[in-house]
Amino acid sequence: MKYIKISMLFLVLTFVACEPALEDKIELGTPPQASFSYSFIDPNNVTFTNTSTDEHFIVNWDIEDNGTYSDNEVEVNFFFAGDYEVKFTVFGEGGSTTVTETITITQDDPNNCEPILQFLTGCGERTWSLYNGEGALFVGPGDGSVWWQNSAADATTRDCDWNDEYTFKKDNNVFDYKANGDFWGEAYTGVDPAGCEDIANLDPSLAAWGDGVHSFEIIPGTGTAPDQLKVIGTGAFIGLRKAVNGSELAAPVTLVSSVTYDILDRRTEGGKDLLELQVDSGGVFWKFILEAN
Repeated sequence: MKYIKISMLFLVLTFVACEPALEDKIELGTPPQASFSYSFIDPNNVTFTNTSTDEHFIVNWDIEDNGTYSDNEVEVNFFFAGDYEVKFTVFGEGGSTTVTETITITQDDPNNCEPILQFLTGCGERTWSLYNGEGALFVGPGDGSVWWQNSAADATTRDCDWNDEYTFKKDNNVFDYKANGDFWGEAYTGVDPAGCEDIANLDPSLAAWGDGVHSFEIIPGTGTAPDQLKVIGTGAFIGLRKAVNGSELAAPVTLVSSVTYDILDRRTEGGKDLLELQVDSGGVFWKFILEAN
Protein backbone atom coordinates (compact mmCIF):
# COMPACT_ATOMS: atom_id res chain seq x y z
CA MET A 1 0.00 0.00 0.00
CA LYS A 2 3.02 2.34 -0.40
CA TYR A 3 1.45 4.11 -3.33
CA ILE A 4 -1.30 5.47 -1.05
CA LYS A 5 1.22 7.12 1.26
CA ILE A 6 3.02 8.68 -1.70
CA SER A 7 -0.28 10.17 -3.03
CA MET A 8 -1.15 11.65 0.36
CA LEU A 9 2.29 13.27 0.59
CA PHE A 10 1.83 14.76 -2.92
CA LEU A 11 -1.50 16.34 -1.91
CA VAL A 12 -0.04 17.89 1.23
CA LEU A 13 2.86 19.36 -0.72
CA THR A 14 0.44 20.73 -3.33
CA PHE A 15 -1.70 22.58 -0.75
CA VAL A 16 1.38 24.05 0.92
CA ALA A 17 2.73 25.24 -2.42
CA CYS A 18 -0.59 26.99 -3.30
CA GLU A 19 -0.84 28.99 -0.07
CA PRO A 20 0.11 32.66 -0.72
CA ALA A 21 3.43 33.62 0.75
CA LEU A 22 3.22 36.22 3.50
CA GLU A 23 5.99 38.25 1.93
CA ASP A 24 3.82 38.76 -1.22
CA LYS A 25 1.10 40.74 0.66
CA ILE A 26 0.99 44.51 -0.03
CA GLU A 27 0.80 46.92 2.89
CA LEU A 28 -1.38 49.87 1.86
CA GLY A 29 -0.46 52.00 4.86
CA THR A 30 -2.63 54.43 6.81
CA PRO A 31 -5.10 56.84 5.18
CA PRO A 32 -3.91 60.42 4.64
CA GLN A 33 -5.15 62.91 7.21
CA ALA A 34 -7.48 65.60 5.80
CA SER A 35 -7.07 69.23 6.77
CA PHE A 36 -8.02 72.55 5.20
CA SER A 37 -8.03 76.26 5.89
CA TYR A 38 -10.30 79.04 4.68
CA SER A 39 -10.21 82.81 4.40
CA PHE A 40 -12.86 85.42 3.63
CA ILE A 41 -12.36 87.46 0.49
CA ASP A 42 -15.38 89.49 1.62
CA PRO A 43 -18.44 88.62 3.76
CA ASN A 44 -19.93 86.39 1.02
CA ASN A 45 -16.92 84.98 -0.84
CA VAL A 46 -14.62 82.42 0.75
CA THR A 47 -11.42 80.70 -0.37
CA PHE A 48 -10.94 77.09 0.81
CA THR A 49 -7.42 75.61 0.67
CA ASN A 50 -6.21 72.03 1.02
CA THR A 51 -3.55 71.93 3.78
CA SER A 52 -3.18 68.14 4.00
CA THR A 53 0.51 67.14 4.18
CA ASP A 54 0.17 63.35 3.86
CA GLU A 55 0.53 61.90 0.36
CA HIS A 56 -2.82 61.79 -1.45
CA PHE A 57 -4.08 61.82 -5.02
CA ILE A 58 -7.73 63.00 -4.95
CA VAL A 59 -9.56 65.67 -2.94
CA ASN A 60 -13.28 66.37 -2.67
CA TRP A 61 -15.10 69.39 -1.23
CA ASP A 62 -18.80 69.06 -0.37
CA ILE A 63 -20.06 72.55 0.54
CA GLU A 64 -23.65 72.79 1.72
CA ASP A 65 -26.00 74.43 -0.83
CA ASN A 66 -23.02 75.16 -3.10
CA GLY A 67 -22.11 71.82 -4.67
CA THR A 68 -18.93 69.75 -4.86
CA TYR A 69 -15.42 70.62 -6.04
CA SER A 70 -12.20 68.72 -6.73
CA ASP A 71 -9.45 71.37 -6.83
CA ASN A 72 -6.91 71.97 -4.07
CA GLU A 73 -8.13 75.55 -3.75
CA VAL A 74 -11.67 76.76 -4.49
CA GLU A 75 -13.48 80.07 -4.22
CA VAL A 76 -17.16 79.87 -3.26
CA ASN A 77 -19.84 82.57 -3.31
CA PHE A 78 -22.52 82.23 -0.62
CA PHE A 79 -25.70 84.03 -1.67
CA PHE A 80 -27.46 84.06 1.70
CA ALA A 81 -26.59 84.53 5.37
CA GLY A 82 -26.50 81.36 7.47
CA ASP A 83 -24.41 78.44 8.70
CA TYR A 84 -22.93 76.12 6.06
CA GLU A 85 -21.32 72.71 6.59
CA VAL A 86 -18.08 72.09 4.70
CA LYS A 87 -16.89 68.48 4.26
CA PHE A 88 -13.39 67.96 2.92
CA THR A 89 -12.14 64.48 1.97
CA VAL A 90 -8.68 63.34 0.82
CA PHE A 91 -8.01 59.96 -0.81
CA GLY A 92 -4.72 58.07 -0.74
CA GLU A 93 -3.37 54.53 -1.08
CA GLY A 94 -4.43 53.71 2.48
CA GLY A 95 -8.01 54.95 2.04
CA SER A 96 -9.65 58.30 2.80
CA THR A 97 -10.44 60.63 5.69
CA THR A 98 -12.94 63.45 6.00
CA VAL A 99 -12.89 66.57 8.12
CA THR A 100 -16.03 68.68 8.63
CA GLU A 101 -16.38 72.28 9.72
CA THR A 102 -19.22 74.82 9.83
CA ILE A 103 -18.69 78.37 8.64
CA THR A 104 -21.01 81.32 9.24
CA ILE A 105 -22.02 83.84 6.57
CA THR A 106 -23.26 86.99 8.29
CA GLN A 107 -25.16 88.72 5.45
CA ASP A 108 -27.02 88.16 2.21
CA ASP A 109 -24.82 88.96 -0.76
CA PRO A 110 -25.73 92.49 -1.93
CA ASN A 111 -24.42 91.50 -5.37
CA ASN A 112 -26.31 88.22 -5.39
CA CYS A 113 -27.42 87.10 -8.82
CA GLU A 114 -28.39 83.48 -8.32
CA PRO A 115 -29.82 81.55 -11.28
CA ILE A 116 -33.50 82.59 -11.05
CA LEU A 117 -32.61 86.25 -10.49
CA GLN A 118 -30.16 86.06 -13.37
CA PHE A 119 -32.86 84.65 -15.67
CA LEU A 120 -35.42 87.23 -14.55
CA THR A 121 -33.25 90.36 -14.55
CA GLY A 122 -30.15 89.47 -16.56
CA CYS A 123 -28.29 90.58 -13.41
CA GLY A 124 -29.31 94.11 -14.36
CA GLU A 125 -32.76 94.70 -15.79
CA ARG A 126 -34.85 92.73 -18.22
CA THR A 127 -38.23 93.35 -19.86
CA TRP A 128 -40.78 90.62 -20.55
CA SER A 129 -44.07 90.46 -22.47
CA LEU A 130 -46.64 87.74 -23.11
CA TYR A 131 -45.33 84.92 -25.29
CA ASN A 132 -46.27 85.54 -28.91
CA GLY A 133 -48.09 82.27 -29.44
CA GLU A 134 -50.88 79.95 -28.40
CA GLY A 135 -51.30 79.25 -24.67
CA ALA A 136 -49.61 82.35 -23.27
CA LEU A 137 -52.84 82.84 -21.32
CA PHE A 138 -54.23 79.54 -20.04
CA VAL A 139 -56.87 78.63 -17.46
CA GLY A 140 -57.97 75.25 -16.15
CA PRO A 141 -58.80 73.23 -13.04
CA GLY A 142 -55.16 72.46 -12.21
CA ASP A 143 -55.03 68.92 -13.60
CA GLY A 144 -53.61 69.94 -16.97
CA SER A 145 -56.95 70.10 -18.77
CA VAL A 146 -57.92 73.35 -20.48
CA TRP A 147 -60.99 75.49 -19.96
CA TRP A 148 -59.67 78.26 -22.21
CA GLN A 149 -56.41 79.42 -23.71
CA ASN A 150 -55.55 82.13 -26.18
CA SER A 151 -55.07 81.36 -29.83
CA ALA A 152 -51.99 82.39 -31.78
CA ALA A 153 -54.09 85.08 -33.47
CA ASP A 154 -54.95 86.71 -30.13
CA ALA A 155 -51.45 88.16 -29.97
CA THR A 156 -52.61 90.45 -32.78
CA THR A 157 -56.36 90.84 -32.21
CA ARG A 158 -55.91 91.31 -28.46
CA ASP A 159 -52.64 93.19 -28.68
CA CYS A 160 -53.55 95.42 -25.71
CA ASP A 161 -52.43 92.50 -23.53
CA TRP A 162 -49.45 91.48 -25.67
CA ASN A 163 -47.92 94.97 -25.72
CA ASP A 164 -47.77 95.14 -21.91
CA GLU A 165 -44.22 95.25 -20.56
CA TYR A 166 -43.04 93.76 -17.27
CA THR A 167 -39.55 94.95 -16.35
CA PHE A 168 -37.60 93.42 -13.47
CA LYS A 169 -34.57 95.27 -12.12
CA LYS A 170 -32.02 93.59 -9.89
CA ASP A 171 -31.10 96.74 -7.96
CA ASN A 172 -33.59 97.17 -5.13
CA ASN A 173 -35.83 94.46 -6.68
CA VAL A 174 -37.85 96.93 -8.75
CA PHE A 175 -40.83 95.71 -10.80
CA ASP A 176 -41.94 98.23 -13.43
CA TYR A 177 -45.21 97.70 -15.33
CA LYS A 178 -46.18 99.57 -18.51
CA ALA A 179 -49.57 99.16 -20.19
CA ASN A 180 -48.35 101.13 -23.23
CA GLY A 181 -51.56 103.12 -23.61
CA ASP A 182 -54.31 100.50 -23.48
CA PHE A 183 -55.74 97.56 -21.54
CA TRP A 184 -58.07 94.60 -21.96
CA GLY A 185 -61.40 95.64 -20.48
CA GLU A 186 -63.94 93.25 -18.96
CA ALA A 187 -66.81 93.51 -16.47
CA TYR A 188 -64.44 93.44 -13.49
CA THR A 189 -62.73 96.57 -14.86
CA GLY A 190 -66.06 98.26 -15.49
CA VAL A 191 -66.00 97.59 -19.25
CA ASP A 192 -68.75 95.72 -21.10
CA PRO A 193 -68.56 94.28 -23.71
CA ALA A 194 -65.00 93.08 -23.36
CA GLY A 195 -62.35 94.54 -25.61
CA CYS A 196 -59.27 96.72 -25.82
CA GLU A 197 -59.70 100.14 -24.24
CA ASP A 198 -57.61 103.28 -23.97
CA ILE A 199 -55.90 103.33 -20.58
CA ALA A 200 -57.53 106.72 -19.96
CA ASN A 201 -60.88 104.89 -19.76
CA LEU A 202 -59.79 102.81 -16.75
CA ASP A 203 -61.97 103.76 -13.80
CA PRO A 204 -60.07 106.15 -11.47
CA SER A 205 -60.66 103.76 -8.56
CA LEU A 206 -58.64 101.19 -10.50
CA ALA A 207 -55.81 103.53 -11.52
CA ALA A 208 -53.27 101.33 -9.71
CA TRP A 209 -53.82 98.75 -12.47
CA GLY A 210 -52.23 101.18 -14.91
CA ASP A 211 -48.55 101.99 -15.31
CA GLY A 212 -46.75 101.62 -12.01
CA VAL A 213 -43.47 100.99 -10.25
CA HIS A 214 -43.64 98.18 -7.70
CA SER A 215 -41.24 95.64 -6.20
CA PHE A 216 -40.73 91.89 -6.40
CA GLU A 217 -39.40 89.01 -4.34
CA ILE A 218 -38.14 85.54 -5.30
CA ILE A 219 -39.27 82.94 -2.77
CA PRO A 220 -37.12 79.77 -2.88
CA GLY A 221 -38.98 76.48 -3.14
CA THR A 222 -39.09 74.02 -0.25
CA GLY A 223 -39.40 70.26 -0.69
CA THR A 224 -41.82 69.65 -3.54
CA ALA A 225 -43.05 73.27 -3.59
CA PRO A 226 -41.78 75.30 -6.58
CA ASP A 227 -39.88 78.58 -6.49
CA GLN A 228 -42.21 81.56 -6.51
CA LEU A 229 -42.24 85.11 -7.83
CA LYS A 230 -44.10 87.68 -5.74
CA VAL A 231 -44.98 91.11 -7.14
CA ILE A 232 -45.60 93.63 -4.39
CA GLY A 233 -47.59 96.85 -4.44
CA THR A 234 -51.24 97.81 -4.82
CA GLY A 235 -52.35 96.80 -8.31
CA ALA A 236 -49.19 94.85 -9.17
CA PHE A 237 -49.91 91.87 -11.44
CA ILE A 238 -48.56 89.76 -14.28
CA GLY A 239 -50.63 88.52 -17.23
CA LEU A 240 -54.16 89.36 -16.09
CA ARG A 241 -55.32 91.79 -13.44
CA LYS A 242 -58.19 89.59 -12.25
CA ALA A 243 -56.08 86.51 -11.40
CA VAL A 244 -55.01 86.88 -7.76
CA ASN A 245 -54.27 84.40 -4.98
CA GLY A 246 -57.39 82.62 -3.78
CA SER A 247 -59.92 84.27 -6.06
CA GLU A 248 -60.70 85.48 -9.55
CA LEU A 249 -62.04 89.00 -9.53
CA ALA A 250 -65.46 89.36 -11.15
CA ALA A 251 -66.20 93.04 -10.50
CA PRO A 252 -64.33 96.19 -9.47
CA VAL A 253 -63.13 95.58 -5.91
CA THR A 254 -60.49 96.80 -3.47
CA LEU A 255 -57.17 96.04 -5.16
CA VAL A 256 -54.83 93.51 -3.58
CA SER A 257 -51.38 94.53 -2.35
CA SER A 258 -49.45 91.60 -3.83
CA VAL A 259 -49.75 88.48 -5.97
CA THR A 260 -47.54 85.38 -5.67
CA TYR A 261 -46.96 83.16 -8.70
CA ASP A 262 -45.50 79.66 -8.83
CA ILE A 263 -42.54 79.46 -11.21
CA LEU A 264 -43.44 76.38 -13.25
CA ASP A 265 -40.60 76.60 -15.74
CA ARG A 266 -37.87 78.81 -17.17
CA ARG A 267 -36.35 77.72 -20.43
CA THR A 268 -34.90 78.74 -23.77
CA GLU A 269 -36.97 77.63 -26.74
CA GLY A 270 -36.48 78.63 -30.35
CA GLY A 271 -33.88 81.17 -29.28
CA LYS A 272 -36.29 82.83 -26.81
CA ASP A 273 -36.11 82.81 -23.03
CA LEU A 274 -39.52 81.81 -21.65
CA LEU A 275 -40.85 82.14 -18.11
CA GLU A 276 -43.92 80.10 -17.14
CA LEU A 277 -45.92 81.26 -14.11
CA GLN A 278 -49.12 80.02 -12.42
CA VAL A 279 -51.48 81.39 -9.80
CA ASP A 280 -54.19 79.47 -7.95
CA SER A 281 -57.22 81.75 -7.96
CA GLY A 282 -59.29 79.56 -5.67
CA GLY A 283 -59.31 76.36 -7.71
CA VAL A 284 -59.11 78.35 -10.95
CA PHE A 285 -55.54 77.99 -12.17
CA TRP A 286 -54.26 80.72 -14.46
CA LYS A 287 -50.98 80.12 -16.26
CA PHE A 288 -48.96 82.81 -18.02
CA ILE A 289 -46.01 82.38 -20.36
CA LEU A 290 -43.73 85.40 -20.78
CA GLU A 291 -40.93 85.87 -23.27
CA ALA A 292 -37.93 88.13 -22.82
CA ASN A 293 -37.90 91.12 -25.16
